[in-house]
Amino acid sequence: MRIGIVSRPDKEQAAEVVGKVVRFLESKGVETIIETDTALMMDSPVENTDLGRIDADFMVTIGGDGTILRTAMLLNDPGIPILGVNMGSRGFLTEVYPDEVEAALENMLMGDYGVEECIKVASKSLDTGDTYPDALNEILISSSMPSKMLDMRLSIDGVHIMDIQADGAMVATPTGSTAYNLSAGGPIVKPGVEAMILTTICPYSYFRSVVVPTDSRITVELIKPRAEGIVIADGREYAPIKPLSSVEIWKSEHTTRFVRFKPFYERLERRLIFRKVR
Repeated sequence: MRIGIVSRPDKEQAAEVVGKVVRFLESKGVETIIETDTALMMDSPVENTDLGRIDADFMVTIGGDGTILRTAMLLNDPGIPILGVNMGSRGFLTEVYPDEVEAALENMLMGDYGVEECIKVASKSLDTGDTYPDALNEILISSSMPSKMLDMRLSIDGVHIMDIQADGAMVATPTGSTAYNLSAGGPIVKPGVEAMILTTICPYSYFRSVVVPTDSRITVELIKPRAEGIVIADGREYAPIKPLSSVEIWKSEHTTRFVRFKPFYERLERRLIFRKVR
């Protein structure tokens, strides 16, 4: 068995957890592959490689949701199950805390875990044909100028829904429903539900959000002649879009898989509604 390890590189405590994980796995005879930046942080002599080239049976991420989103976006094989160790401020996508990691790894090695399959969303420009990276949380279309609203035409399956002024619009997955989507007033949708969420940001309208089936095709068109926009995938990848252009979003053929020991509603209680201090 081979297990890849990636960590946020800016937190000293994360290096300690990486060391704990490596020592535990090596004691079990498991081969470890440390992502390059993580290895540099550790000054580690063990095998390391770029995140996009890791070939492993599992990934262990040590950080917060940002570390998981980076891993999910860059992994060459998006189907590798991820065990997230929370070293972030909220860590909703993570599964365990540092003091739980050895027990979690033991259970994982014994096969005593569940796998949560999470959809991603794909997108492209209908004008240029350019595609954007698949997103685990959301694809966001926003203004290229802070404080400037966009005039947008929203369509689902080729049917015009409305023209709207807003700071932006996003298409979120159930996984991303507890992230920016929730902050923008969108609903929480349990992972595993075959749905996507179209949510507008600070709309000059009563319309806020709509949940659609995953076989839908959502189009966001910029309809103001001189207003440019930006497409943002999971808050990481940015691409400019010209005025009067259109972006189509749909369910990706790829998914992200998570190692889970706890039900979704327990994570919701622990990380979101009644967040506990640890």
